Amino acid sequence: MIRHAFLIFSILLSVAEAAYIPTDVFLFNCGDTSDRIDDTGRIWSAESWKTIRSNAVNASFSSAANFLESGIPPVPYTKARIFRSDFTYSFPVSTGPKFVRLYFYPTRYGSEFDAVTSFFSVTVYNVITLLNNFNADLVVKASKDLIIIKEFIVPVFHSSLELTFKPSPNSLAFVNGIEIVSMPDRFYSKGGFDDRILSVDNLADFEMDDSTAFQTVYRLNVGGKTVPDTGMFRRWLPDDKFLLGDSGFVPNVPDVKINYTKETPAYVAPEDVYGTCRVTANAKNLTWLFKVDASFNYLVRLHFCEILPEVTRPGHLFSIFIGSQIAMLEMDVFWLSGGFRIPMYLDFKVSVGRFESDILLALHPDHVNSRDAILNGVEILKMSDPERNLAGPNPNPITLGDKINETKSNETKLHEKSRWKPVATITATVVGSAIGLATLVVVFMLLMRHMKRKKNRKETSIVMAKSEKADLELSMVGTFIRVDLENGDQQTWIFGDEITEEEKEIVKKMILVSLWCIQPCPLDRPPMNRVVEMMEGSLDALEVPPKPSMHISTRLISESSSFPDDIESPSSNSKES
Repeated sequence: MIRHAFLIFSILLSVAEAAYIPTDVFLFNCGDTSDRIDDTGRIWSAESWKTIRSNAVNASFSSAANFLESGIPPVPYTKARIFRSDFTYSFPVSTGPKFVRLYFYPTRYGSEFDAVTSFFSVTVYNVITLLNNFNADLVVKASKDLIIIKEFIVPVFHSSLELTFKPSPNSLAFVNGIEIVSMPDRFYSKGGFDDRILSVDNLADFEMDDSTAFQTVYRLNVGGKTVPDTGMFRRWLPDDKFLLGDSGFVPNVPDVKINYTKETPAYVAPEDVYGTCRVTANAKNLTWLFKVDASFNYLVRLHFCEILPEVTRPGHLFSIFIGSQIAMLEMDVFWLSGGFRIPMYLDFKVSVGRFESDILLALHPDHVNSRDAILNGVEILKMSDPERNLAGPNPNPITLGDKINETKSNETKLHEKSRWKPVATITATVVGSAIGLATLVVVFMLLMRHMKRKKNRKETSIVMAKSEKADLELSMVGTFIRVDLENGDQQTWIFGDEITEEEKEIVKKMILVSLWCIQPCPLDRPPMNRVVEMMEGSLDALEVPPKPSMHISTRLISESSSFPDDIESPSSNSKES
């Protein structure tokens, strides 16, 4: 009996630790006539005419790059196939989801093609739109990279995968390399290690349709270096350039042995991803800013593994915020995963509105100056919309890197503008987050409780009430401040003789921006770039936001408030529990 149980355990362990072996792998060195080996030892095949459905003579031609920049691997970027008209590849594959990776090096090819003037679309089965009016040259100028790798995940329900390139009018299309790799069934649609996808919009389970297509926007090895993985040939990049504010602490834990499980098998993420991490040290939180396309839903996959030797039991708690929403409170990696060095991953669905352009990810430890908050890896995937579209607009040359630098510069300016040190410190700490800005309201409530008011005016104070449902619904905070703003009575706010008029204006501006950031409807909240513009702009240009009327938060209750007899006070509930 013991031997039989040990055998079953050994089989489960071997399955958990086994690497994924893809059933379909295509590497096409487009435009070349011979097979080539790249820098990693992978073999790129010359295009097989069996996969080409179009008339290659009239619809396309091959050409070599006039010049290859230093550091660019020759395979697959030396040659390209240029398309004059619609051109379709047909790959014989098994059914199930497939990675589709498109490789581009936008430059001049011969005398007939310049990527600067190339605009085109790419579809699968002429149904799923991967790229639309795409210009690779604009992308490299915006990203500061020289090459582009676009990774998509498409469902395949037939015995072939049809990939079509469509030049825009009076333009040409091109591609340097095409990669097709199979993957485990429902790998991104089933949910995390617990088979759940949590929608941060309403904290309800989200059911993913198996016909959903994805575009990989980010895949990051948090706290580590670039990591390739076997099987699905994904790339995990460092997270450093996406950090906002304090970068926390990256512990050096040598010889980490990850204990994969049936729920989190080895192919979910490499050992090098789970074996490195970033934790909060002296930082109050960890925050990342990710540039994304507006008007799409995104799948955010977070990878965790408690690898620090000093963590030997549950109780290291932190909260996860995605966008302006709570994704999870009291996250305990040790307890959820099942123990030390056991990996896990969680999936969240995030909606990005049409006026938004980024996703903010923040981890907040329950105890300040602790190492309780930890993250090992991040994946962000764009989900196809109801029209089966994944294509976003071409970027402007100034994008994410400049945006982060501009944000940090604005934080510095706010420091320099205000000689009122507490305000400047708070602003620099939380201006990167709508949630953080909302907390400014609470801070100012505490400050304004000590302000002198007109004698004939009744003073209203706000108290914090504990609740089991610890949400961030701050919409009803600062009622008397909103009344003052609407009535133009700001002159009654007396801060003291040491505060200048300029500093008073900054405080008023911060309060207005904070009230906008805690609007109940996420679409009414300003995106990150708009927040910075509001803080830097004129106070006269800021409007007082509409008064929320959805519901009163159970965490913020006026001292004069009372509950009906048939409704129990939230604070009394929390005491009983």
